[in-house]
Amino acid sequence: MKTQSILSLIIPAVAVIISGCRSKEIKPKEYTSVPLYMAGQEIPGADQEKYLHNGSVKMYSVGRLVDPGSGTMREAGTVYRVEAAPKWNLIPQYDANPESFVRKQLLEQYADGTSGHISQSLEASREIRKDQIQTRNDIKVLEEKCRMLLDANSNLLKMMRKNREDAQLSVENMKLMQQYIRKLEKRMDDLKIRDFGGRR
Repeated sequence: MKTQSILSLIIPAVAVIISGCRSKEIKPKEYTSVPLYMAGQEIPGADQEKYLHNGSVKMYSVGRLVDPGSGTMREAGTVYRVEAAPKWNLIPQYDANPESFVRKQLLEQYADGTSGHISQSLEASREIRKDQIQTRNDIKVLEEKCRMLLDANSNLLKMMRKNREDAQLSVENMKLMQQYIRKLEKRMDDLKIRDFGGRR
């Protein structure tokens, strides 16, 4: 009886341990928080009231003062006294937050980078525009040279055509001249025959 009660306690415990070993271990998600670091910087005087306020300093004009402890005397002058120490300004102000300073600096840097990219793009556009103008001028010069060559070629063709026509005319004139010479030679031959026949 005692053994059965012990077994009834051990078996469920072993089952729980085994089932626990088989279950997957779920790791919690890790979130990394990167702290924002900003180097210490001087707060401008105009922004002092965003952090401290109600400070009071008064100025007194005093005559000569004798220091009884040392037996010395100080010359007349001006003495400044803090009447009320400044208190912290607990009113939240967005532009007084150091994180805002950093974000503003990042925005300014990004703006500078953007403006730098824009200026580079504008400079590249100017260079491209300059190259385009130079190319157009070169094309105009080439077109002018091509027009001059076409005119020269046209004049040369006209001269060649005229020379060919002149050559053809010369050939025709030579042919006519040969025909005329043949006729003259024939007439001369005829005249010689008549003269020879008329003498008897």
